[in-house]
Amino acid sequence: MAKKKKQVNEDIEKTYSIDFSSLKNGGYSVELILSERLKSAGIKLNSNDKLDQLIVKCSKFKKNPHDFIFPELSLSESIFRALLIRKNSKAAMHQIQSDLSAVWLDHYKLPYKNLSDNVIMRILESNRLFTSA
Repeated sequence: MAKKKKQVNEDIEKTYSIDFSSLKNGGYSVELILSERLKSAGIKLNSNDKLDQLIVKCSKFKKNPHDFIFPELSLSESIFRALLIRKNSKAAMHQIQSDLSAVWLDHYKLPYKNLSDNVIMRILESNRLFTSA
């Protein structure tokens, strides 16, 4: 019986999201951080855009994520943007990995990006930008 319960727990994959409260507690303006990401993708913003509005604007890249996740970005920044595209809803490591593969391998044809489980997991677990559930 205990063996079966252990297997069920292993099957449930941890999910991750951006830890906005940690950023705010660290003295960062989340709105400014998101505004800068959107500006880098050529999006014009209103100075009074709220966090929810900025997240919705990020999510509009869902159909064309390659317009928001560029090949020159670090893996950590790319994970951050992939979660923004998903409206910062909790995502499993393999889903994030799949999102990045779709951009880098399928669209840009960049085989040199290391998207292994170990690399993605290490970034998600060690970077204070991300929180798990």
